[in-house]
Amino acid sequence: MQDLGRHKPVSVRSPAIQRYLLEGKAFETPAGGTAVQLIARDAFVADTAVKLDQITAEMKALAREIGLIKSDIAELRDEASRGYRFSEFLDREHKTRASKLEELSRRFDYLKTRFDAIDGNSKGDFQAFQTFEAVSRRLTDLGALERDFRDVSWKLSLSVGLFAASLAVWFAVVTLT
Repeated sequence: MQDLGRHKPVSVRSPAIQRYLLEGKAFETPAGGTAVQLIARDAFVADTAVKLDQITAEMKALAREIGLIKSDIAELRDEASRGYRFSEFLDREHKTRASKLEELSRRFDYLKTRFDAIDGNSKGDFQAFQTFEAVSRRLTDLGALERDFRDVSWKLSLSVGLFAASLAVWFAVVTLT
């Protein structure tokens, strides 16, 4: 910050005024030589006026400095609030990523247990599937199992259809007789 309007402090009393006050002439009534007392009093008034002007100038400079300091403090508060908001944002992002990783881990564990249940032969020993041929063989076995299930499903639906038809025929015979 700039040092505006700062000067060396002026001594409180000039040496002439101090002598005047110490000798006790300030409280005496003037005895004909009033010109000297008026000059000392005028010097005191002039010194006081100069000091008051300096104090006024210094107060204005201090008021300007206080204004600058207030604006600096406001900027620092704004920067601190931005930093706080940014840290909260980072914390929320960290928590979001952690929850996504936990969800992904849960899904992976779920799929692993389902795969282990489907693939009962390996019992979790996936070292048997290190080559494409082993994987292809296993997929072929699973494809054959799927075809068998489809055949059984088709035969079951055919059986249900034939049973329903036989029930309808039996019902028709019972109602006609």
